[in-house]
Amino acid sequence: MNYVGIIGYGHMGSMLVRGFLASGVLCIDEVVVASKSQRSRDACAAAWPGIGIAATNRELARRCRTIIIAVRPQEMRSVLCEIFPVMDGDEHIVSLAAGIGLEDLEAAFTGSVTRVVPTATSTVGRGTTLVCHGRQIGMNDALRVEGLFSSIGDVMLVEEEDLPPATLLSSCGPGLLAAIIEELAGATARASGLPKDQAVLLATDMVTATAAYLRETGEAPGDLIEEVATGGGVTEVGVEKFRERLPAVFDEAFAAMLERYGAVGK
Repeated sequence: MNYVGIIGYGHMGSMLVRGFLASGVLCIDEVVVASKSQRSRDACAAAWPGIGIAATNRELARRCRTIIIAVRPQEMRSVLCEIFPVMDGDEHIVSLAAGIGLEDLEAAFTGSVTRVVPTATSTVGRGTTLVCHGRQIGMNDALRVEGLFSSIGDVMLVEEEDLPPATLLSSCGPGLLAAIIEELAGATARASGLPKDQAVLLATDMVTATAAYLRETGEAPGDLIEEVATGGGVTEVGVEKFRERLPAVFDEAFAAMLERYGAVGK
């Protein structure tokens, strides 16, 4: 059986276990989990009775053919050094670590390698997981991992050079958008007597509804702006202010994030 191993049972690892099993893409006896934390291993076993628990990363690597590594970038190299000696080359390594390129992975392992960037919103089965396959990937391995991550949202195949900016949107984006929701709600509360919690609820519902509208109608954001921002109206004034200042703010933020992305894992 092509067991799926997940190394790391923190926020991302536990999300993947929950998503894969809840969606039915994997059965409980097809998954093996390893974590350096005994508490995490115990929590996983308690949450998912019957799931495979490996005492060490090496044990997991011996048992599984598809190995998803969901640890911090700073821990990635030590995990790879630990598991590579016990692998026979037929495995498929799936790395979630930012800053560890395909070239680095393929220099140490000659088999199938894939980089994957999930998003926090995959917890609720929404959002887009970025997938970037290595040069040695076979069709079956590619379809296997794409199918797994399709169970927790959408999947987009990207070239590795496009991975950093795409990650800022897909993976970092929920945090950025949450900050914008906070600022919109804060501005609303400061300009009125509306309680902050109600303003946050209104802003959150508005963002959800707007995204759904754009998805379902197929309209571009600019089309919706034209519909809402009538000439001389209230929305037009706000859009003009945004367009005066936000491009520079966003450019500065993305430049800083890309610089930090390049330093992660080194």
